[in-house]
Amino acid sequence: MPPQTNDENVCEREVPIPGWVKPEVFEDLLKDNVKDYKKTKALRAKAGVAAGENYATIMLRLELDVETKDKSEVTKAFMLKTPHDTDAYRKLLQETNIFDVERGMYLVVVPELEQMYRDVGLEVKFGAEAYEIKVSENYVLLEDLRPRGFKNVDRLQGLDQAHTESVLRKFAQWHAASAVRVDLKGPYEEKYTNGFFKSKEIMNFFCDRSAKILLNNIDQYDGHAAYIKDLQSVSEKLFDIYNDIKEPKSDEFNALNHGDGWSNNIMFQYNDKNEISNTYFVDLQLPKWGSVAQDLYYFLLSSTSLDIKTEKFDYFVWFYHSELVKHLKLLNYSKKLPTLRSIRNALNKYSGWAFICSISVMGVVLLDPTDDADFDKIISNEHSNFTNSIYTNPRYRRHMKVVLPWLQHRGALE
Repeated sequence: MPPQTNDENVCEREVPIPGWVKPEVFEDLLKDNVKDYKKTKALRAKAGVAAGENYATIMLRLELDVETKDKSEVTKAFMLKTPHDTDAYRKLLQETNIFDVERGMYLVVVPELEQMYRDVGLEVKFGAEAYEIKVSENYVLLEDLRPRGFKNVDRLQGLDQAHTESVLRKFAQWHAASAVRVDLKGPYEEKYTNGFFKSKEIMNFFCDRSAKILLNNIDQYDGHAAYIKDLQSVSEKLFDIYNDIKEPKSDEFNALNHGDGWSNNIMFQYNDKNEISNTYFVDLQLPKWGSVAQDLYYFLLSSTSLDIKTEKFDYFVWFYHSELVKHLKLLNYSKKLPTLRSIRNALNKYSGWAFICSISVMGVVLLDPTDDADFDKIISNEHSNFTNSIYTNPRYRRHMKVVLPWLQHRGALE
């Protein structure tokens, strides 16, 4: 059976509805997508995800009741992403307009990647359809995937091996196509290449605050005496580690990283036998050109189930590499193919990034759903009850009991 999702309380949650979200805004879109459109009779907007399941944007599920010329009625559903109305979020948008980036990803970058596969006879779909509407507001409007049976895996359980392999295959297809595209056409526009690395607040969350709060609570972690000195040492080097992976190196295999590839940003569709039939990426606002070690550590540490997180890590890297090379060959990549050893070398070189992922995104992913979870608290410098709860969470401590020795043995805490 498909793993249980954790979105049962989606519709009970109240979220602010922007004043511009009115039926007339979507009229042209509906005329294009509903045969014999006559008029829009009603619009309903409600929370698109449960509390604590999405941080970067406000996600709304829109339902529009449409009357057609023969007086029948149809309901069209969309997902609308809008910005948080806070000073911290407005500052982030000034640094990088993630709505402009994400619309460009859905409307320009991703269709180009999908067409590259179509041209060599393979149908690859990376995500939902995106739509444009005539407003000056910051937004991303997407197909609602739930009517087609797409769902997330429960992030608290994590992905099993079959789901992890499906995601890694999709990452390999994405990375391969983006590398070939740049090889053929030159670099992407700069807005598609920086990810979250331009934001000082996010850098502080990854490199400073997370490590400090972990160390403040480290006495709650079984066996911490074995690695406390290493933790203190590596914590002083995190800004250097962050800045190192931030810069693409010409002698490494580089690709367009998804940049925020954790379990809630990945949706699965199943066939009649409950086997995975499609894997889609969502939340494309943080693409980053550079080493694929960024996506691999971020996903594998944050989103896999504990029983396979480290036990199967080397296998997953092998699996990813085999899929990457297969699709690079299919797309006629003209440069030297990356070897498994070169991918492993990149993972070794950027192993400090694995530690950063384990104290940041992994902690947020494993936190129980809470109404207190929001973007401002994630990047705030204050050590609130919310941020402390990330590192005192028994589930997170269980994962770290396995992950920290594994990182130490790989040299990631040096």
